[in-house]
Amino acid sequence: MDTDDPHTGDESARQRPAGRAGLRVGDADRGAALDALGEHLAAGRLDVDEFGDRSAHAAVAVYRADLEVLFDDLPAPHPPLPQPPPSPVPSPRVDHHPASRERRGHHPVPAPAVGAGIAVLVLMLMPVLLIGAATTGSVGGLLVLPLLFVVLGHVGHARRRRW
Repeated sequence: MDTDDPHTGDESARQRPAGRAGLRVGDADRGAALDALGEHLAAGRLDVDEFGDRSAHAAVAVYRADLEVLFDDLPAPHPPLPQPPPSPVPSPRVDHHPASRERRGHHPVPAPAVGAGIAVLVLMLMPVLLIGAATTGSVGGLLVLPLLFVVLGHVGHARRRRW
């Protein structure tokens, strides 16, 4: 390693590196770095002297940057280094007040529940009325149909007036 390495100075006088590099490492991180250096020694990428220098620096590493610099010129394996905690994702604000939704450009959609309900009722009653008229010979039940159309027209007109 070079002689102007940041590990040679007084530890208390050193500045904390910025960003991710400034995360503190623990004993497990230093141990993983020593294990990775041992693998590089066994693979012949490091000689014994360089392994000794890098191991000494890994043993006293304080920050993530102290360990990263030991592996800059080496291929994998690298030790797993501490990661910053994930930033919290803000939850979307839910606003249930209709006036505030309209101000933001959301317009209420008219609910067709009444009209759809009456339409379903007519569709269900139509076969019953037709079968009843055919079997009894009386068409009195069919007189309800014009009344249903008047009611449907009135409901539709009232809905259009509201919106």
